[in-house]
Amino acid sequence: MAVSRPPLVTLREPSRPLYVFTAATIVAGIAALAWATVAVPIAPGIGLHAPELTGTDPVSAGLVFWVCLGLTGSMRASSIDGHAVVTFHLPFIVAAALLGGPVAGGWVAFVSTIELRELREVPWYGVLANHASQALAAVLAGLAAAAALRVGLAWAVPAAAELVAAAVASAVLGAVAVAVAAVTIGLRERLTPRETLLVFSGSWRRTLLAECVVAWVLAFAYQGMGWWAPMVCVALVLLAWEAHDDRERIAHDEMTGLLNRHGLMLHLAAAVARLRRTGVGSLLVMLDLDGFKAINDTYGHLAGDEVLQVVGERLNASIRVTDAAARVGGDEFLLLLPGIRDAATAEARARQIHARLAEPILVDGHVVRVGASLGLVLIDGHPFVPTLRLLAEADRAMYAAKRAGGGVRFGGFEPANRSASP
Repeated sequence: MAVSRPPLVTLREPSRPLYVFTAATIVAGIAALAWATVAVPIAPGIGLHAPELTGTDPVSAGLVFWVCLGLTGSMRASSIDGHAVVTFHLPFIVAAALLGGPVAGGWVAFVSTIELRELREVPWYGVLANHASQALAAVLAGLAAAAALRVGLAWAVPAAAELVAAAVASAVLGAVAVAVAAVTIGLRERLTPRETLLVFSGSWRRTLLAECVVAWVLAFAYQGMGWWAPMVCVALVLLAWEAHDDRERIAHDEMTGLLNRHGLMLHLAAAVARLRRTGVGSLLVMLDLDGFKAINDTYGHLAGDEVLQVVGERLNASIRVTDAAARVGGDEFLLLLPGIRDAATAEARARQIHARLAEPILVDGHVVRVGASLGLVLIDGHPFVPTLRLLAEADRAMYAAKRAGGGVRFGGFEPANRSASP
């Protein structure tokens, strides 16, 4: 499911409200799963009727089957520019809830969403909160699906009623999971509600609809053709996702993992369109490293490549999930930071990034340093300026900063034509 989990790695100190919300999520999710397990029996529809595989308990075997099938969704887990993770688990959770009710959906959500990367990189309480929130969403989705199915069977054919129930379950699961993820991301990244909404794009909403249909197909195939049919469906979906991921990788720089120029231009076009539609501006930053050539000349190109990778990691750690960073040349980078409305905020954010990049880097046993020249353009109040002109202004400001010895310099769109020293 294309729902953003909380960031895997962050340099920001977690706030007290985030700890409180995480604890509340854990308690609510585990309580909901425990209640459903005790109070609601597993529906027999999830039963795996294959004596050669299951022995005498088809319901338990069916639950284990869907947990194992759901684990294949972790093969689809991928990072959103290092800040969050999208997973492919919604169809398995919804299908299990349709077949076995809220208990089955809850346990499939709690267990099958395990991902090795989160076990390595996320604190234990973060892992528990991730899975508890999925279980809570799945139990509520299972209850909603059961209610929708009872109503639907009274006036529609079973297949249509199950499709409606799948849509209801997907909507509930998506809404609860997104609400929990949005609050977590907002608290961790210090985002406003409007900025948080930027994370869940139109692409995510279309993916949610597609996965709702996949869930219905999985449940229908399981009941109508047998346990092997959903496995074939999942294989086909994963192949399609892999092709999609290949296209996504085209928009990223292989060396640093950041976006490339093409990927950044898509974000820039969206930022300009958002300014025209809502009046919300952005900050465009052109960044060039200072002293990078000397590192290449002294220590070799492999050392230079390592420096670029470290710079990419530091840029990624310095921005929020709503921001974008790209490598557009040898040692040139572009940043796009939505929601920045004034020069003071822009300058403060740029100085933070500049200070982070200036920290020493250990390369092959040698401590090296690079500086940076940053050219800033506020995209606010100029909604009809061509994107190439915006890039040219940021580039001009960057070269002005470089001639001054590095640091931060504003472009010509700032009325006072402000400049900031290193």
